[in-house]
Amino acid sequence: MSAITKFKMLVSFLFVCFTTSIVAQNGSENDMGSKLYDTYKEKGVQEVLKVYEKNNSNKDYEGMAEPLNVLAYRLMQDEEDLKGAEVLLKAQIKEYPDEANPYDSYSDLLLEMDRKDEARKNIEKSLAIANKKDHVQNDLIIEAGKAKLAILDNKDKQMNFLVGNWDNETKVFQKGEEVNSAKSTNNISFDNSGSIMIVDHDMENNKPCCKRVMVYDPVKDEFDVAYMRRNQPNGIYSSKMQLKEISPDHYEMIEKYTDENDEEVEVKHDIKKKSNEVEWITYNSNDSGWEKVRTMNLKKKG
Repeated sequence: MSAITKFKMLVSFLFVCFTTSIVAQNGSENDMGSKLYDTYKEKGVQEVLKVYEKNNSNKDYEGMAEPLNVLAYRLMQDEEDLKGAEVLLKAQIKEYPDEANPYDSYSDLLLEMDRKDEARKNIEKSLAIANKKDHVQNDLIIEAGKAKLAILDNKDKQMNFLVGNWDNETKVFQKGEEVNSAKSTNNISFDNSGSIMIVDHDMENNKPCCKRVMVYDPVKDEFDVAYMRRNQPNGIYSSKMQLKEISPDHYEMIEKYTDENDEEVEVKHDIKKKSNEVEWITYNSNDSGWEKVRTMNLKKKG
């Protein structure tokens, strides 16, 4: 299913969290989990609900360690029984309608089932509840929920208009005056499975110059960037970029990194796209504001 790859890491992260929690519970609760799983294997999910109702003496909400929640994820990951997991998670929502995690867990299942509209509604419901309660598990739920909404909104693909092969005319400026210019090419690709954009930059003579790898972080809503230059073998330079859409064809990106003197540097990128062209202007921050240091005129090949 198309949503499984996108959210596999998030689901696994939550699974680790509540698995750790359940191990810390007392023996009777561990016995409950084993009993429910054995019942599922022998008689199916409907019988699980009957056994749970009969034997669940602890009515206090246990968050991610709730037996039905744990079993639902086990059915999702180990048994690949999404329908069975849905029965359990709906029962969990009915039992605890005022808790955030049942809706968040159900959204994970809905995403695996590619029911994105329903998943969004459950994520938003979960966030609305979690934001009203001060609890460490709700902090995790808020973080995961925001990440899932960002991916659903395709924020990892905001720069995908750059995918393709480009001729690049670059001009360098100092104090407002052009001091250098060069022609090069860019081959830009996107790895959908990892939300990774890769920029291969070659000089005019087709010699490899450098590579830039951009990975979208849905929690922080920013791109983590690694930059590698062929003639600078001292390591990988990293930065973070936050993108803002000014209009459908106009973007502003703020890039931050630490330079060789351990000083924080802030750079602004002003990006305007046309049909087969992109105008990209880079500004450095100084005491008087923003100073233009580079322009790139990208023209798509073919």
